[in-house]
Amino acid sequence: MGKVFSYDSPVWKFMGRLIDFAYLTLLWAVTSIPVITIGASTTTIYYITLKMADNQEEYLTQMYFRNFVRFFKEATTVWLMVLAAGMVLAGDFYICMQLKSPAAAALMSAFAVIALVYLMTVLYVFPVVARISQSPVGYIKVAFFLAIRYFGWTVLGLVIFLCIAAVGVFGFWPLLLLSVGLTAYLQSLIFRQIFKQQGWEV
Repeated sequence: MGKVFSYDSPVWKFMGRLIDFAYLTLLWAVTSIPVITIGASTTTIYYITLKMADNQEEYLTQMYFRNFVRFFKEATTVWLMVLAAGMVLAGDFYICMQLKSPAAAALMSAFAVIALVYLMTVLYVFPVVARISQSPVGYIKVAFFLAIRYFGWTVLGLVIFLCIAAVGVFGFWPLLLLSVGLTAYLQSLIFRQIFKQQGWEV
């Protein structure tokens, strides 16, 4: 019984991880309040969870804010591009929904495919910013390439996000308190393997 409650036991390590995820979720939420900073916050989360996946994390507060500043310019530029593309796509969907014609239905199907590709690309773009150096457009191109090449892993990454969000919203709301950190960590276990195959040091 004593081993169960020792600081090196799996139980305490598991609890410590959950606390880390909750703290990272709080940091992400606070630093994302201005909205324009969401890209930097998300990139920083993935940088840290990739380190966690490789057992290389440091003190979370220092690590978070140091890398938030480090990634701010590039990640914000990419985020604004992603946000603009998403708004255009949402606008197109809205317009098509107002039209009552066979052509509109066909366009909706086409936009649904584009939306899926968009989500697949966004899944990778901020982890890519956290891992390599590229131009803003280059990050998006690399993210698109990885999303297509590793399609099976891409689907799993999206499923992880959807499942945690669905359970948190419709089932067990306390999960939302650690949702960002937990989602990023589980996805980072996937990204870690993909990035290693690309020869990118984790």
